[in-house]
Amino acid sequence: MPLQDITEMENMLDEVTDGFQDLLKQLFTEDPGLFETQFANGEVKVHSTQASWNAQVSCAADELREELNRVIEQFEIRTLQGEFA
Repeated sequence: MPLQDITEMENMLDEVTDGFQDLLKQLFTEDPGLFETQFANGEVKVHSTQASWNAQVSCAADELREELNRVIEQFEIRTLQGEFA
């Protein structure tokens, strides 16, 4: 059974990706100015609404989880092959 499929490892990876997602979503609330540009003429261009930002963050968290699974698998294989002996 791959290491990333073991419940304890899954829980740890979920915790990492959930924390990543929560922190990034907080950015919008804490500093909404990060998501807009104000020009000298007073015009404001909004790059992301809170809803679109949250959707972007969710996609990023999903991709992060996939990458973490891939990296864990690579290190598990390398370790089993004795690469770190």
